[in-house]
Amino acid sequence: MSNGLGSRVIVDLNAYAHNLMAVRSLIPRECRVMAVLKANAYGHGAVRVAQRALAEGVAMLGVATVEEGIELRAAGIGAPIVVLMQPPPGALALAVEHGLSLMLSDTRSSERVGELARRANKVIPVHAKIDTGMGRQGFDMTSAVNEMLFLTRISHIDIEGIATHFPVADVTKDHFTAHQVKLFRQFLKQLEKEGVPYDLAHAANSAGIINCPASALDMVRPGLMTYGVWPTDQPPVEDRLQPVLRWEAPIVLIKEVPAGTSIGYGRTYTAGEAMRAAIVAVGYADGYKYGLSNRGEVLIHGKRCFVRGTVSMDQIVVDVSHVPEASPGDMAVLIGKSGQDRITVEELAEKAGVIPYDILTSIGPRVSRSYRE
Repeated sequence: MSNGLGSRVIVDLNAYAHNLMAVRSLIPRECRVMAVLKANAYGHGAVRVAQRALAEGVAMLGVATVEEGIELRAAGIGAPIVVLMQPPPGALALAVEHGLSLMLSDTRSSERVGELARRANKVIPVHAKIDTGMGRQGFDMTSAVNEMLFLTRISHIDIEGIATHFPVADVTKDHFTAHQVKLFRQFLKQLEKEGVPYDLAHAANSAGIINCPASALDMVRPGLMTYGVWPTDQPPVEDRLQPVLRWEAPIVLIKEVPAGTSIGYGRTYTAGEAMRAAIVAVGYADGYKYGLSNRGEVLIHGKRCFVRGTVSMDQIVVDVSHVPEASPGDMAVLIGKSGQDRITVEELAEKAGVIPYDILTSIGPRVSRSYRE
């Protein structure tokens, strides 16, 4: 039954801890872990997930923006936090003020961080991003050695990490990731030859940890797999991961729909016969994808029920003709298990025509979150 609220997410922090252990089982013992908490910990709630990650012994936390880092600092988290996306110039002072480590991709921003740190009488750790093939952020490989030498001469910054990132590590038979690792290792040897000091080299995301074990250098940056979603294009032989997130929403109304009745905006579905319909309080404003219109399914009393008509901003209509016990106040499971059946993040993403990241990070702020330890 509903708790009287609307759509809600239940986060199993024990499952999250289990998945961190699964990561550790796949990397060398001395390799560190940065828990990636971008986008509100992929929709799971950054503060609570960060607290559990640190309790499980991760070395660092990774966020996307300075604002995300400040949210963790405001919650009393003093652990190293790395802002993985280079901040806009106007955010650098806030990053220095809150003691955030920065992933940087150019010398101008590095100089600016050094100057801000000097004024604040601080030393700011930075991670230099090297572009080995992502084609996005990162120092260019052709000039990166000289630029790293330049960074060593900037006062009040410390090169804590040298990093790169993979665009196709999730593709099991693609050799590009192995090529990137080879380039990156060659680059690290050049840095060693030139005497450039740094503490950590890191490259592997979730998919890299699984598909390219050689990419587990001094530290790995798992995100998706820690939330219980398998990150490669090949399903695992055994279930190494546990689902972390359950998403459900209450039935607010049951109504009898006569044959021939059209449902929802655009009249994209017409009942071919009399139908018992449940109105469920979730919509695309909550993150339930519009692409699930006439495609999605939910679980009610352990039975699959089809979404009929288009997904609205605040509600969906599902067919419960075969679930006579369904009644207002019952919860429809959008992601998770009910009875003997389960709807996974991967299934929802496939039906919506998006990737699992999109499903998780779209779950909005008006969806309440609770936690199980």
